[in-house]
Amino acid sequence: MCGTHFDGYASNAATTIVVGSGAVSGRKADVILAAWNAFQAAQRKIAVAATNNEVTEVIQQIAEEFKCNAVEGVLSHKVKRHIIDGNDVIINRATSTQSVQEFQFQPGDVIGLDIFVSSGEGKPKEHDSRCTVFKRELEQVYNLKMKSARAFFVEVNKRFPTLPFSIRAMQD
Repeated sequence: MCGTHFDGYASNAATTIVVGSGAVSGRKADVILAAWNAFQAAQRKIAVAATNNEVTEVIQQIAEEFKCNAVEGVLSHKVKRHIIDGNDVIINRATSTQSVQEFQFQPGDVIGLDIFVSSGEGKPKEHDSRCTVFKRELEQVYNLKMKSARAFFVEVNKRFPTLPFSIRAMQD
């Protein structure tokens, strides 16, 4: 995945790469094709007066055609200046416990479209790896006690006021 921003407008790009010289077949090919086709169908579905729920249905239909599952908990956000995760979202897979408010697409909307498909149940699993990319919650008030924590927070506010940052970008 590669990401950048121009004057506060974020853009990300990602692709799936299969390592090795052999052809991909079976379930591996199914899940890759399901994700690709779901992405293409979702792109075509996003149009003026269409709704986010219609896009969710298309993603689920394509995944089911390949006997795969759209991954739960994945959200695609409306992107605005300095905001990569706006309030208007498309959910990858609606469930009884996870749903989003319906909205219609308007001219000029910019959507960061994330499509995740699994050959399994479509439920994410916890992993022991440490997170190294962070984003400050703009509405959150932080009451930090340690001097080093306050110094870190000042640097984050100065260098990365709204967009995500990698921990390795910090000086100390």
